[in-house]
Amino acid sequence: MRSLRAAGLGGAIVRGIVEPHQGADEPLRNIPGGCRFEVTLTAARG
Repeated sequence: MRSLRAAGLGGAIVRGIVEPHQGADEPLRNIPGGCRFEVTLTAARG
């Protein structure tokens, strides 16, 4: 799993969702007033 650490509340929220699902998050670029993230989650097996 590759995860880049973003600062701030948005990064913490994204990590809180992504990490339990063994996914990855990558902040792409800062935009005025926030940050955009690319999120990859693993497919459910069952």
